Amino acid sequence: MPDNQTAIADTSVLIAFEKLGKLDLLCLTYDEIFLPDAVCQEYASDLQPCFILKAAPESITHFLVNHTGLGRGESESISLAHSTGIRVLIDDLKARKIALDLGCHVTGTIGVLYKMEQKNIIHNAYNHVIKLKAS
Repeated sequence: MPDNQTAIADTSVLIAFEKLGKLDLLCLTYDEIFLPDAVCQEYASDLQPCFILKAAPESITHFLVNHTGLGRGESESISLAHSTGIRVLIDDLKARKIALDLGCHVTGTIGVLYKMEQKNIIHNAYNHVIKLKAS
């Protein structure tokens, strides 16, 4: 598996970290975060230095969009993760299940918060989860 300091992000995780005011901390957690084209279009907000635009394979993306009911951003994120073996950061349960079924390595917002706590980037992941649920 490629370096665990690289990840692919879906829009849902970016929005969650933006709500927490912790978007910048993603670059302390991962050296590079690949954003598929559709995710960049969906999330045109605060792009961080570690965010890198990366094209997803169209054949897998097309299949996921047309046969699973997933959105374009989720489909491109999963397609890119499937083709590269890089962990995908995604929160939608249906999308996570499909990604896992395809053999992708999956983490969501809570998993990233836990990783941040383990790396001493934040002090209490649980408090951030509670704050997110309240927003």
